[in-house]
Amino acid sequence: MFLKRFFKNIVHCSLFIVHCSFFATGVFSQTTEVTILAVNDMHAAVERFPKFAALVDSMRSVYPDLLLFSAGDNRTGNPVNDMHTGPLYPVTALMNKVGFNLSVLGNHEFDGDIGALRDVVNHSTFRHVCANMVAPDSLRLHVEPYKIFEIAGVRIAVLGLIHQAENGLPDSHPDKMKNLTFFPPLEAAKQYGWLRYISDVFILLVHDLHPKIIQLAGQYPFADVLISGHSHIRIDSTELHNQVLITQAASYLRYVTHITLQLTDGKITQKEARLLDINAFSRINDDVQAMVDDFSNNETLHRVLTEAITDFDNKEALGAMMSDAIRIEAGADIAFQNTGGVRRPMYPKGPLTVAAVYQFDPFGNEVIMYNLTGDEILRLIEAAYLVDNKSAPFVSGITCELELDKQKQVTKIRVKMADGSQLDRQRTYKVVMNSYMAAVCQFEKTDEGHNLFRTTAELIIQYLEKQPAVDYNGVKRTKIIEN
Repeated sequence: MFLKRFFKNIVHCSLFIVHCSFFATGVFSQTTEVTILAVNDMHAAVERFPKFAALVDSMRSVYPDLLLFSAGDNRTGNPVNDMHTGPLYPVTALMNKVGFNLSVLGNHEFDGDIGALRDVVNHSTFRHVCANMVAPDSLRLHVEPYKIFEIAGVRIAVLGLIHQAENGLPDSHPDKMKNLTFFPPLEAAKQYGWLRYISDVFILLVHDLHPKIIQLAGQYPFADVLISGHSHIRIDSTELHNQVLITQAASYLRYVTHITLQLTDGKITQKEARLLDINAFSRINDDVQAMVDDFSNNETLHRVLTEAITDFDNKEALGAMMSDAIRIEAGADIAFQNTGGVRRPMYPKGPLTVAAVYQFDPFGNEVIMYNLTGDEILRLIEAAYLVDNKSAPFVSGITCELELDKQKQVTKIRVKMADGSQLDRQRTYKVVMNSYMAAVCQFEKTDEGHNLFRTTAELIIQYLEKQPAVDYNGVKRTKIIEN
């Protein structure tokens, strides 16, 4: 009897050891997959939503728990959206229809002012996040710092962050962000570091320049994924920096990033990303197409103003035309246009419509006129170079040449009038620019300027209506010399 019980206990012990070894070797481990689609810098490309919606529908049929995120700049750049009655409604309605789960604030979310942003947030069926923005309760913005999702038992924390320009604000008109304050993205990431410990997956949804994104990944390895926007770059496949997966899907809804995270026993064991070409998708969503057709039915936007004889084959050609328009229509001597304010890189020859003008210049900036001396104009040019990502402004009435040192700092500026004569440093000139430039270009001057209470787009339309045709082929008025 003793021997029988002894051998029986040995068998039980052996079975227990084998059972434990199954757990140790992962036979009974649990694997879960999280699937995310991410876009960025859509800039109201509403015409691409029918194919995009069909692609999302197709993905959801395979991945029913799919999450859909935007890394900001959902608006600005398409007059069908930006000129629509009711602030930003088309792109918001389309994002609701497609079923977005979350968006971070991009700098262009502020282009319509706080009231317009409030309307967007309130009319969205998804949340907006931004952890490094501080807004008083009186603004009723309802933007959260982070959002937590739970998918198949996996907790996913998403922290939103937006960039800061040199003036401490995102790149939009400062007047549109009154009463808002911002602090550095990395500081906010550290402040919300505790999210790492209450989640299985920690994602940063960030609208910032790509070098800053790489820096953030290097200094903040606690994130699993960094979904980015703002630089309009295309990351085609899995890209890890300091073991952080970084993604970005170009711009204007041409691509979407498909992110796959594999978790084993609650720990991420694999991260993958691949870019999907939306235009290559063969189907469209008919309901979304009907919405786009309805939004696009605006005869005012289709009105032809004049004809472009040749292609506007670069930004400077467009910038020269825009600055000519505001100079001539305002009766000024000189005009400036910031490079970042020209929103099309080129435009083909053919009819120039009202819609085209609002594509070039979608911001609703007003024209500001100054009386500036030649010396003050030189200081303005240097200030414009510094605040516009070290690029020379586009000009009318003058040509200018900037000489730089090895650190890309301006060492000399040479300016000539349109007739070839030298800029008189003592003479006072009438100078016009858009209200964004007037707000961000800090330079020493006597005249604080006055508002003409006309938008730059209005003056461009007025100018083009008077031209039988336009031809800016080969126009070159600014030059940068690097030593």
